[in-house]
Amino acid sequence: MPTDAAESANYDARRVLDRRALRLGVGVTAIFLLAMAFQWTLAYLAPIFFPSLLQASRPLRAAEAVKLLVAVLVVMLGTYALAAMSRQIPQLFVLLLIPILFVTFRSLFRGGPVLIILMVLIGLVLPPLTAKVSLDATWDVSASFVINLGLCVIVSYLLFRLFPCLPGEPPPNPRPVFPPAEADWRAAMLAVIVGGYMLVYLALDWHNVHTPLYIVVFASTLGFSRTAGLAKGILIANIVGGMVAVVMFELTAMAPIFLFLAALTLPVMIVFARAVVSEAPWAPLASFAMSVVLLIFGSSIGPYNSDTGFENLGYRLFELGIAAIYAVAATFVLEIFRPALKL
Repeated sequence: MPTDAAESANYDARRVLDRRALRLGVGVTAIFLLAMAFQWTLAYLAPIFFPSLLQASRPLRAAEAVKLLVAVLVVMLGTYALAAMSRQIPQLFVLLLIPILFVTFRSLFRGGPVLIILMVLIGLVLPPLTAKVSLDATWDVSASFVINLGLCVIVSYLLFRLFPCLPGEPPPNPRPVFPPAEADWRAAMLAVIVGGYMLVYLALDWHNVHTPLYIVVFASTLGFSRTAGLAKGILIANIVGGMVAVVMFELTAMAPIFLFLAALTLPVMIVFARAVVSEAPWAPLASFAMSVVLLIFGSSIGPYNSDTGFENLGYRLFELGIAAIYAVAATFVLEIFRPALKL
């Protein structure tokens, strides 16, 4: 009898993981295909916002969805105003950037809402860079936040209807929340890493806009651990995600048909999703690798057509590599000075 009970428990656990993997894999694929089909501004970022909604224990209620979208609208207007400031009064923007990054990262490490924090971080990075060219383009970038999140909320509700939670399904593991002193240090470290690169970027008038975005993703992940193992794991996940993106790109280039893109993306995302929802210690790295695939592959083939050149993919991989090396190296350098600062 104990054996039967154990087998039943294992079977139930497998059913929960399979259901979550299908919900995540199918959902991310659906958002990705919509993004590739309609190509609104920053459409390829929509799948990056989606997993946190699908990995929740239930879909958002109507009131929660409205609050989320209102918060995103506020973020959109605020980041647009900061971007305009970076163009008109760059000295004030320079003074405000790192303090705002510090407050945002601290909220992340103290259990703040992931989606809103991610929106703020991207809003602090991308709109000021596009503002160097045009405020109209900056408005499109900021407005895309509302479009991306609105679509994610709608599709996540449909996915929870298609793959509902099982009776008695346990909630997902919560994110770590750090004590105030530790959260302050990690937030300060990441504010310096991200803000420092942004200031150099603006001062030298660089144009590879994806590198700051990738640095935000790398730095946020590194901030949850200072171990060398995680840093190496992130670099490995970066390599794996890049290799998968290259293979998918080459296959799509050989058969530039939208139905083939769908048939290719779905099994790849389900494989990644199965790893993400597993309870293995490397599950967060699988989530990171999946994000890398979506970022690289999506931005390389969009707008979706048969004439996209391989040089676009190569440039994205170069930007990703620079971001990974910088984020990991800067994290370790700052950690070396931590004992001297008695933090």
